[in-house]
Amino acid sequence: METTKNENGDPKLRVWTRQHKNVLKILKEKGLYRVKERYIRKKLDDCADIYLDVYKWLRNQAAKRMEIREELRYPIWLSTEEELKLPAAEGMVFFELEIPRNKIMVFDILKWDYIVNYLYLPKNKEDRKRFKEKLKKYNINVESDIYLQNFYPRLKQEMTSSWERLFDSDIKLSDKKVAISWELNEEWVVDYEYRD
Repeated sequence: METTKNENGDPKLRVWTRQHKNVLKILKEKGLYRVKERYIRKKLDDCADIYLDVYKWLRNQAAKRMEIREELRYPIWLSTEEELKLPAAEGMVFFELEIPRNKIMVFDILKWDYIVNYLYLPKNKEDRKRFKEKLKKYNINVESDIYLQNFYPRLKQEMTSSWERLFDSDIKLSDKKVAISWELNEEWVVDYEYRD
């Protein structure tokens, strides 16, 4: 991750994101872009409710750890390494950004994968094994059922409590990081490339 400083000496993080071409248009017209629920529903179609549910959780938890204005509801996903950015795609714009460090959250992408798939987020391999053994005792074959069905309130509480480990930098499941911001500001754009 590349960190720089602005003219006041405040840290900024260099990140990359691929967005629909309309995001560039909105940034040029309004100077600010925020994700709206209808964009998520359009992009994710039948899977939207699953993502919106964990996005709500993410927003509520992130707001305990950073300042997020009330109108900002959904994350914008960012790559912390240029070589890990998404590949080119028709109708998309690549943005290179420098975002103030207090406007961005960075975490282990593997941890997020556990959450978005409705899985228990372990502290380590031993903790994962312990939880899997517990599922066997309950005869649960599909772990996400704990969250998606209302039959296991205690296990669901244990699962959702484990998700708070997303924000614990001492717990590492991988070396790959991802970042989120709750808006994009035109002032943060260092460069962009549009693919027609």
